[in-house]
Amino acid sequence: MQDHFGAARELVARAPFKVGVLARSADGETLFANEPDRAYPAASVIKVPLAMALYADAADGRIDLAEEIATGERVDGSGILRDMRDVPALSIRDLAAAMMVLSDNTATNRVIERLGLERVAARMGEWGIANTALRRKMYDFEAAKRGLENVATASDLVALLARLVAGECRDRATSDAVLAIMARCEDDRKLRRFLAPNTKVPSKSGTLDASRNDVAVFAGPSQAVLVAAFTSEVKDALAAEHLLGLIGRGAAMAAGMSVPPLPFGD
Repeated sequence: MQDHFGAARELVARAPFKVGVLARSADGETLFANEPDRAYPAASVIKVPLAMALYADAADGRIDLAEEIATGERVDGSGILRDMRDVPALSIRDLAAAMMVLSDNTATNRVIERLGLERVAARMGEWGIANTALRRKMYDFEAAKRGLENVATASDLVALLARLVAGECRDRATSDAVLAIMARCEDDRKLRRFLAPNTKVPSKSGTLDASRNDVAVFAGPSQAVLVAAFTSEVKDALAAEHLLGLIGRGAAMAAGMSVPPLPFGD
């Protein structure tokens, strides 16, 4: 069987930063792995389990996605709400969309407040997710000083993606709703870096000063390939994004998707 991850394997082996990655087919075959159980700073990838817990609770009738919530205190970082001072409230559904499509941190904080850290933890426990945790809101520096960090492992995130693909985030409709907002994620600089423009791949990335992370579902004619990639101690952001791009390209080829030639040659 052709190894579509050869170039990525070579780069991971000599990377000057830490890399945790798992690429797995939907039927459970491991295609590429490197420290998949190591916990990494999650950055905005933590918004995937948050969105899944939110939509699962909505399907259970615990929460109404049409409920409007005050936009509240704005925080910095990614997103648009920090600049939209005349938007007093949004529905939970719209906040979730802003959280996943634009990685809006203000929207994320409103979702966290409404759902609660405990509900996310309970849902992760129910789903067997042991080493990924949402412990604080975005830009909560006081919580960070107390050692509360959002962390994730590649293994856990691939397990969550597998649940979505299998229709087990409560049910098929709920799973598809989460995948649909992930498919609108605007960041194409990481796992989607070397795909053709406008290729639809449900994904969610995350960025910190020393981390470049991404998770994605590559659904092709051959199979679906689920990928989670995390980094830490990154000094060269472009090098980390290049590596993630090669991982994503390998996953797309393994799924049977058509990919353009690399812009710099093989």
